[in-house]
Amino acid sequence: MSIFRRQESRPSAGAAAAAGAEHTLIAAGSLVRGEISGLTELVVEGRVEGEVRVDAGVAIGPRGEIVGPVRGRTVRIAGRVVGRVEAEERVELLPEGCLEGDISAPRIVVGEGAFFKGVVEMRAQEHGQDERQRDERGG
Repeated sequence: MSIFRRQESRPSAGAAAAAGAEHTLIAAGSLVRGEISGLTELVVEGRVEGEVRVDAGVAIGPRGEIVGPVRGRTVRIAGRVVGRVEAEERVELLPEGCLEGDISAPRIVVGEGAFFKGVVEMRAQEHGQDERQRDERGG
């Protein structure tokens, strides 16, 4: 029967990455020490000790933990972060999240029940987005 036939033509990992379908996962039970940088989304379910700097989104899962500075396009925290968090677009601290460190981003969301200890610095987004916002407000 054709239902049980193996699929022979699978896309390569490189092709999937080029299509934007890939992400990097630090799995639960894993420990990474040092700097993490890259172009793809980073999902942390384990523990990272060191700097995280990616050109995409960073998501810290409920069991995830980062001790060190975090920088990404967007940062979503459902786990624990001890260190400064910077985002180009948005930082979101979910209700189960814990952040001990300063935040720097144009948009910040803190869910009810989240723990946050630090200073918030809201800054303007990139120049092109500022222009649109002024145009929308009539300024």
